[in-house]
Amino acid sequence: GKESVLKVVQDTFISSTNWTERIGPVAALATLRKHERLDVSAHLVRQGLAVQDGWAAAAALHGIPCSVSGIPPLSHFCFQGDAGQVLKALFVQQMLDQGYLASTLFYPMLAHTDEHIVGYLQAVGDSFRVLRQAVDQGTTQTLLRGQPAAAGFARLT
Repeated sequence: GKESVLKVVQDTFISSTNWTERIGPVAALATLRKHERLDVSAHLVRQGLAVQDGWAAAAALHGIPCSVSGIPPLSHFCFQGDAGQVLKALFVQQMLDQGYLASTLFYPMLAHTDEHIVGYLQAVGDSFRVLRQAVDQGTTQTLLRGQPAAAGFARLT
């Protein structure tokens, strides 16, 4: 800057662009305090473990080959075999039919209650039952109302 301006600045305070913006840091601190006070991490782990266990139990009960993985607050499962993407699409469709916008992952939050988890896992069990029937009858593809997502990455050219 100009020397005349810089001399004046020596006796004043100049901030950076966001120096006076306090909403973000205050919200972050409030969030951290609430997480600590309510032990949110323990809640997320407990809910995530319940869902992981529920997926595994439903898969075993209905003979659906899938693997459950991830840390409890960032859980996911994957249908095994060549028809994995078709089963995933059919699972999503079945969950939507039961009122759940769900895929093969679950990220719990503090708002999730035990009742939410019980209802969700009931819907998962019902969906896995339909998947088992579709596999046994050879109707997995014909039950779909759309196309399964493509797996992997392929260039368009």
